[in-house]
Amino acid sequence: MEDRKKRAQDLIKYHSYASGALGLIPVPGADVAAVSAAQLNMIHKLAKLYDVEFAQERTRAIVVALLGGVMPGALSTSVLGSAVKAVPFVGTVLGMAVMPALSLAATQALGRVFAQHFETGGTLLNFDVDAMREHFAKELERAKAETSGSAVDAPQMEDAPVQKAG
Repeated sequence: MEDRKKRAQDLIKYHSYASGALGLIPVPGADVAAVSAAQLNMIHKLAKLYDVEFAQERTRAIVVALLGGVMPGALSTSVLGSAVKAVPFVGTVLGMAVMPALSLAATQALGRVFAQHFETGGTLLNFDVDAMREHFAKELERAKAETSGSAVDAPQMEDAPVQKAG
């Protein structure tokens, strides 16, 4: 069981760093699409690790609901960070300052929330977005703090609230 938690943490770490790197894509919109694809891929791999049936559209809806409910300011910053890349040179530099850190933190928070849910026997069908929104918000703040402090190496799930499966 501890081995599975470690593998989940490794998946989250890998995809978080990949999302941060994808946030550097200088083409407006392409960065957001690439990060979204990396996040879905991470959740797919976590579902596989926990023997949970994966449904891409259901997962996409959950992710959009979590991000949209918790990150209106961050999402607008993300969209602005992506859109500003259209401005030659200065826009690219400004966009590249915002997108990588936000992409890394959001991916890490999503990974932690889904891994904790799957760890407690949850599935995509019984994922309660409303119940998990506050937990996601806390994980996002924690991930942003770790990102700014370069402490991203140790994603943890221990202090997560338990959402009962069923």
